[in-house]
Amino acid sequence: MDGIQRVGNERADACGPVIEDPHRSWLAWLVPPGTSDQWGPHRYATCLGRPHSIAFPPITATEPPGPYWLRPCRGDRLVPPAALRQLLDQFRPGPAPHEAVLSSMLSTIS
Repeated sequence: MDGIQRVGNERADACGPVIEDPHRSWLAWLVPPGTSDQWGPHRYATCLGRPHSIAFPPITATEPPGPYWLRPCRGDRLVPPAALRQLLDQFRPGPAPHEAVLSSMLSTIS
């Protein structure tokens, strides 16, 4: 994603915000609001929107232990969903997400 989102001589971490959770071996890409409405089923990723929420690590958390910002949260960009989906299809990361695993990290907004 860095290569796709980098413009000119921009810094190497040009990708939109990504959270890594080393305990669960998960990456969470922050995509624009409403993406889950158009995402559809995908073998290598689950896109969640309302009514789900995710706990963000502190903005200063840039390394383990615990979840941390693999790519910083910046106000000028999010991860483009079409490019993310294409790269997931190309690289086929595993293991594929499952509802039981997702429910351990996410909660329903009441």
